[in-house]
Amino acid sequence: MISILNSSNSQVIQKSLSNQIKQISESSERLSSGKRVNSASDAPSLIGTIAKLDAKVSSISQGLLNGFQAITLTQTAESGLSEINNLLSMIRALAVEGTDATLTDADRTTLQVEVDAYLSEIDAITKTTKYNELVLLDGSSTTTKFNIGNEANSSLSISLVDSDSVALNLSATSGVSEFTSGRVTSFNYSSNLAANDILINGENALAATLTSNLTSGNNTATALATAINANSSNHGAVATGFNSLTSSVISNLSMSNTFTINSNTISIQTSLANLITAINQEASGVTAVLNSNNSITLSNTDGNDIVIAGNAPGDAGFTAGTYLGYLKLANNDGSYVKIEANTLANGYTSNQGNIDDLARFGFNEVDTSTQISSDLVSTNALTSSHDIKINDTAVGSSTSASAAAKAEAINAISTTTNVTASGYNLVTIGVDNSEVSDAASNISINGNAINFSSASNLTLTIAAINNAAIGDIVASANSAGNLQLVSSSGADITVAHAGTAGKYFTSHTDATGATISVGSSVTFKGQIQLTHSSTDIIKISGDDVAEIGMQAQASTSSPSAGSTISVASATNATAALTKIDTAIDTIANTRGKFGSAENRIEYRMNVLTNVQIASTTRLSKIEDADFALETAKFTKSQIISKAASSMLAQANASSDVLLRLVN
Repeated sequence: MISILNSSNSQVIQKSLSNQIKQISESSERLSSGKRVNSASDAPSLIGTIAKLDAKVSSISQGLLNGFQAITLTQTAESGLSEINNLLSMIRALAVEGTDATLTDADRTTLQVEVDAYLSEIDAITKTTKYNELVLLDGSSTTTKFNIGNEANSSLSISLVDSDSVALNLSATSGVSEFTSGRVTSFNYSSNLAANDILINGENALAATLTSNLTSGNNTATALATAINANSSNHGAVATGFNSLTSSVISNLSMSNTFTINSNTISIQTSLANLITAINQEASGVTAVLNSNNSITLSNTDGNDIVIAGNAPGDAGFTAGTYLGYLKLANNDGSYVKIEANTLANGYTSNQGNIDDLARFGFNEVDTSTQISSDLVSTNALTSSHDIKINDTAVGSSTSASAAAKAEAINAISTTTNVTASGYNLVTIGVDNSEVSDAASNISINGNAINFSSASNLTLTIAAINNAAIGDIVASANSAGNLQLVSSSGADITVAHAGTAGKYFTSHTDATGATISVGSSVTFKGQIQLTHSSTDIIKISGDDVAEIGMQAQASTSSPSAGSTISVASATNATAALTKIDTAIDTIANTRGKFGSAENRIEYRMNVLTNVQIASTTRLSKIEDADFALETAKFTKSQIISKAASSMLAQANASSDVLLRLVN
């Protein structure tokens, strides 16, 4: 049958041609993109897998980049440590040179300057060794992390170690010039405190004689600060009053009644937070803060007394009482403050003042090198129950109550505190050689009876004592012509009269310059001096510091670094070698840590690279076009499409046959 309305041959050929054109288009797209799957319609079931693998490969690439950054960080840190190690080697060479006992003082000064310069350079390196803006070696950061992988748990931590001279124990915090006193003492100065009884920086502490009644309730610390500041133009120091009082720990607040702070009633509260709010709203002159251990600290910045009273202060952890304030003392020029009593022992012409005067201000005697001198030690031996701390380290028991034994107890912890203690005792005795006949062997020192029957003058008296060889006690004459007994260790000195007390030895003065009544037996306690190895301020704290003759004292201003290794003597230089060797070992250990971290990063990156290869291979198998197959398809489709085009032309030519039939 020949039909002119529907040409089935032409339609079949057109369909075939359309299919070949589509195939050519698909093959062309795959060959040009290199991908078998170019759209979701190409492989709907695989599009999710492809998306995940593509994201994984991209994340792995970023993880590898992070790894390269981490390696750069470790190498940067290690390069800084290498330079520090070189500087330590140079410092060690200088210390070895310093062990030469033939060096002059000028030689040693030059060596010390060079040592200090290298220590400063070590600190400069630790502050300037950075990765981006992260400082790596100064202790400001302890760790950093890099995510070396494509998972959330792929992070790797790198420890950053403080490597400055302080951390290496070659320097210590020093340069602190502000002293914080212990709590000042309630005292009525109607008996007068002369302007020059206490000296600050060698000048009178006060502008005028102090005659005020500064007993409890009269804001003692504030008044003392005012009195000191009245003479600041001469001694160059400024005093500041403050106060602080901390309650006991409050496990569960249960207030049965009100109490008062500075005469202001604090209402009953049911929680610590509400109690803090109530105090800050209702109490004048204090600020309350809740501490992390559930204690409460009350404070002010003027030094006024804090008065706790009322019905039930114990419910809030407080004990009723009037709590006097504290003093801070600092020089205007930032130098060290020197504060002392005006006494013969301190090199002045008379015992105008007394260390007890200074103790009432809450201070120990401190010279410009920050050496602290105590009052007389107590008559009690130190025990483990005593609360005494030097630089926050507890002092242990002493073998006796003498200053010498207590100094030994303090020195037992000096490796931790960097503070050494030395004892000292001085007894000044008036001697009347005209009474030599009454002396005979009636006078004993530390239980040793001494025959003074032939000691018709002070020289013979001194010889008789020294010939008795009583421990480390040495007799001599002072500038006023009186007998002095000195124990350089701080041993107790006991002077006993078997005969009439006051005969031959007519008067006694202790180490603080206080006159002590003559008796049948009098024991004189010594003093303690504390010295920091790097002339730093020494913190003394605890409830029982009076047992070592001290006041609680600290420093609160910002410290700077100062060398703790010295080549000032052959002995010091030898001791410095041990510290330097330890520092070199520390730097080597730190370098090892960074090296180990770098190796870990490289191992992690190797594993990650293998995962990247496997993931890329899998993605390639799923997504990439098979060029041989697609080329064959493309060629096949091209041939078929050309043939179809030719056949379509033949089919269209059949219309000539039909027209001939009609004719």
